Order: sequence, then structure tokens, then C-alpha cells
Amino acid sequence: MQFDKLMENIENLNLDTELLDRTTPKINWKGQPLSISHLPHYDALHSKEAHVASTLRLTPIQYLTSKNTLVSSARRYIQKSLPFRKSDAQKLLRIDVNKASKLWEFFMQVKWI
Repeated sequence: MQFDKLMENIENLNLDTELLDRTTPKINWKGQPLSISHLPHYDALHSKEAHVASTLRLTPIQYLTSKNTLVSSARRYIQKSLPFRKSDAQKLLRIDVNKASKLWEFFMQVKWI
């Protein structure tokens, strides 16, 4: 997906980013955070999102793609009155299942899913 289309999709989700300003994400990961400030599309991330992406060693585009996929999928599940579980998130993303779980936890913390 093109970056512009991805960002349009994310904007259309109408996510409440104020919660990001009021909360500190509790994301733990083994190893050193990845330095992502020099990578393309870093400026599209909220500072807390950048922290999560860096901690999970995801590039900004990986994080944004995962965000779009998980939040939009969670909403489709809810429309069908189905629970959106961590295992569902793991199956949807093409990243390490443990990282997918951490993203699911983060999005739950900020009430996006």
C-alpha cells in the first residue's frame, strides 16, 4: 500500500490521540530499542508511538501498517459482535507474533481496539 493511502486510511479511523498524551505505554521488549528517528515516515508517528515502534524494533512503516491493520480489523470484528483477541492480531500481521501481541496490548491500553 502506498504511504499516502495508508495515512489516509489511518486518518479515517478517527483515533483519539489525546490518550497518547495522557498515558505512558507499558511495553517491554528484550534487547536495545532500534534507532528509528532517521528512517522514512518517522515524523508521521506520535512521540509515544515512536517509543513503542523503537522498543519493538519496528520501522515506522511497519508500525503504521500494523496500526492500520489491527485497528481496522478490530472494528470489523466488533461490528460482527466478535471478540478481537491477541491471537487474531498475531494472525493478521506479518511480523513476529510476540511483537504483534505487544502492539495489541498497546492499542488496548490506548483504547483503539
